[in-house]
Amino acid sequence: MQEKWTLTKPRGTAITTELPEPVNAAISKLYEAGFDTALWQEGLESLCRAVGAHSAVTVPRIAAENTLLLPCTVEMEDFLKAFVAEEWYRRDLRAERGWPLVDAGRPVVLEQDIVTPEDHAREPLYQDFYQRHGMLWWAGITFKSFDQHYVVSLSRRPDQNPFDETDRRLFQALTGHLSRALTMAERLATATARGGLSTLEALDCGGILVNARGRVIAVNAQAEAMLGDGLTIAGNRLLGRDADSNAILQSLIGRTLRDGPQEEGAVAIPRPLRRPILVDVLPIPAAARAPFLFGKALLVLADLDKSPVPRETTLIRAFGLTQREAVLAARLAEGLDLAEAAARLQIGRETARTHLKSIFHKTDTKRQTELIALLQRLSARLG
Repeated sequence: MQEKWTLTKPRGTAITTELPEPVNAAISKLYEAGFDTALWQEGLESLCRAVGAHSAVTVPRIAAENTLLLPCTVEMEDFLKAFVAEEWYRRDLRAERGWPLVDAGRPVVLEQDIVTPEDHAREPLYQDFYQRHGMLWWAGITFKSFDQHYVVSLSRRPDQNPFDETDRRLFQALTGHLSRALTMAERLATATARGGLSTLEALDCGGILVNARGRVIAVNAQAEAMLGDGLTIAGNRLLGRDADSNAILQSLIGRTLRDGPQEEGAVAIPRPLRRPILVDVLPIPAAARAPFLFGKALLVLADLDKSPVPRETTLIRAFGLTQREAVLAARLAEGLDLAEAAARLQIGRETARTHLKSIFHKTDTKRQTELIALLQRLSARLG
């Protein structure tokens, strides 16, 4: 008769279980991480100790290939940095061979399910990388949250035994609890993000938070008010109704999620009978993610139809802009992008970029959408 583990999470915080106490304690810690994601690393470390693993990392199935922002144990941090820096993710045999088995109904995948001794002997991934970092044996525990498919990847050193069928049965008993814990974390993070987005409303900006796949996970009231004839959310994605500007917007979102900050300014989304909406795409740095858990980028919206553009003389007096800087700021506030504004003023794009940097400095702003919001508030106060 096969040994079988069961684990249930009744009302309250206690877990009743027939699992070994160290595993039970680790799962309890991961449930706590559903309410405080700072505990996820501690929970993974507890799980490693309980099952005899060297290290662990939680990886979404769909994510930027080169992301370093993954919940992992301390022992995994240098491994992940090298995995990205040396581009081993481009030949990840475990992902390539493991996910098809998951799709076929196998939630727990072991090293020996997908890799042969010959692969260990000849594949550079093993000879040049895994061996170097002391992470030869592997097991993947897959599970679904509300929004995403994840795997907890566990590793053992070459001097340890491979994960076996006893481990597989144990890991299968954990999948439902991992799913519930991470689903709770996602839902609470979305609620927290809505609170963080509310700070943008003080700047008269719309804010839309997207995850690593570009899917919308939170929208503030200002952004909701701007949706309609020019912008819409469909399939959990922000879309422009104008095909050309939407293509530019999707490209900007994709490149920002993949590569980080982009040099070009905001995208102007045209609207029938009204002035455009500007959409800027800002990556969320790890240090600033506390109110935006699970968020990867912030879409900042400015409605150019909300208030008149201030007079150029007002901008000169208020911020000490030069005449040329004031004219450029006014044109940007009308919805022109930098290239269009430069052409209108008959100056080169680099000259316009230099003027814009000076405008940002004098107005204490950093992005075009932030500048537009400031100019709109100034215009509203001056009537």
